Amino acid sequence: MVARKRVTQESFEDAVNDNIETFDMTREEAVKSAVEEFEMQGADLSGIVKHDPEDLRKHPVVLALVGVSAARQTKDSASSLPQALQDLEQILQPSPTKSDSAEALAVAVSQGAVKELLACCNKALGPPLLPDLAVPAARALTAVLASDGARDEFAEQDGHIALTALLEALEGAPVGSIAACIEAAAAKSETSKCAFVDKGAHVLLIDAIRQPGVSHDALRPICGALRSFATADDLRPTTSRAFQNGRAIAKAGAPEATLAAMQDHLASGTHVPHIPTAVCNALRRIAVNDQICMEFADAGGLTVTMQAAQQYMQDAQAARACLGLLRQLANSDAIKESIVAASGLELINQAVSCHLASAGPLEQALGLLATLMLRNPAAAELAADSGCIDSCVEVMQACERDNFSDSATGTQWVLRQACMALRNMVARSPQLRGAVLEKGCEQHLRRAKQAHPATCADVGSAALRDLGYDDYNA
Repeated sequence: MVARKRVTQESFEDAVNDNIETFDMTREEAVKSAVEEFEMQGADLSGIVKHDPEDLRKHPVVLALVGVSAARQTKDSASSLPQALQDLEQILQPSPTKSDSAEALAVAVSQGAVKELLACCNKALGPPLLPDLAVPAARALTAVLASDGARDEFAEQDGHIALTALLEALEGAPVGSIAACIEAAAAKSETSKCAFVDKGAHVLLIDAIRQPGVSHDALRPICGALRSFATADDLRPTTSRAFQNGRAIAKAGAPEATLAAMQDHLASGTHVPHIPTAVCNALRRIAVNDQICMEFADAGGLTVTMQAAQQYMQDAQAARACLGLLRQLANSDAIKESIVAASGLELINQAVSCHLASAGPLEQALGLLATLMLRNPAAAELAADSGCIDSCVEVMQACERDNFSDSATGTQWVLRQACMALRNMVARSPQLRGAVLEKGCEQHLRRAKQAHPATCADVGSAALRDLGYDDYNA
């Protein structure tokens, strides 16, 4: 996947003015023409303000920003500024109309919202420290950082310095708001991810997890921020430090801290699906090598993850996260045996039964199955005996009906894992070919190849080849 080229506001205005001067267009016509031209080039216009600059002064976002700036500069800012920040945050909340939300964010960024809100964060740092100001400032900044352009400006302004300082200075409930802002700033921004880690933000976040009684509301964004640091989701740089960041986060004690938090949660008897979802999603990104996986499993992490998967199986997001972490751990050959011995194959079948209409859990369940059987004929035999062939067939049939509720493109990725699972089952266990073919898998594999050649042609052909078909490329 290639990142779309982002158009600057200056370039857009130049194109609009050129249309007006060259073709004698009205501004409305010139804007429409410029948008069409840039979209034909595949450009990203998400951060572009299309309003006439003269009309911007009356825009609600601009008025709210003026209010924030004025309140910040008054003597009683500690009392007036929090409300002004809340008003701005409210205006920037997602609206039913996607275009309206994008426009509000574009206006905010173009009018200097990032710089202004970072100034508010610095004011909250004091002295004296003002927690009641830090929270609304962070929340308003989080809303603005939904924009790609805002995240780029945040990085240019070295925003990580202010947020890391707030994280270090605050404790208790406000930490969750700061962590959510850090998560938003790091999303799709390799520069900010690395800046936060280099500044030690990950260490402070891990320390926050270790605090007695850390709230559910704080734990979710803390885990989200750690996960973001170790995720290579910025498509613009040619390389990413996600792997190195993951190792640094693990070395700082994140696996142990998050494991303890998960254990406490499961022991509490409360049912809060976003806790295992956040913890497992973070750990999946942090467990970047065999050593980290083994240490986590040896510390009881495998047992706790299996327990969480069972307890939250009915919740699609939690099940997807737990299965995804198990899939990551299963990349270690030693852990594969432990997962199988702990009824991991039965867990996969249970996930398929529960989530035949949800692409996310199915992709992770069959991905886990494929990983467990990779170079592992003993596991393949057990999988066949446990009914996993039937589970693969059920999933492929569900994909052919294409009625998943949670992903417009989920079908092809679920089918890819199904093809890989069937291939790994027979690759080193040719005696299982008959059992697989008896279930009608050949036709499902061929249909997967035909329907989704970009994602399933290679793995579907490999499965057909290992099932003994000479025309596997047909």
